[in-house]
Amino acid sequence: MAPLSETVDQWAAATRVILGLLQLQTEKPGTFTLSDLPGLLQKAANERDRHGDFGAARMLETWAYKLTKPVEEWEV
Repeated sequence: MAPLSETVDQWAAATRVILGLLQLQTEKPGTFTLSDLPGLLQKAANERDRHGDFGAARMLETWAYKLTKPVEEWEV
């Protein structure tokens, strides 16, 4: 998803989710596995959607989907 397709606020909301997961995994290694990440991102997307952050929800859903595929298949 191109950065220009969403507002800065929506990018910030999605980024906070990612950074929060990174912080949690860093402070408490093993809290979740790589296979848990798509589900965690989807839950976060649902929450952002519920709060009206539709762009953030779309980004998180896209990222959740990408994590179900090998890196080589990710579109840049």
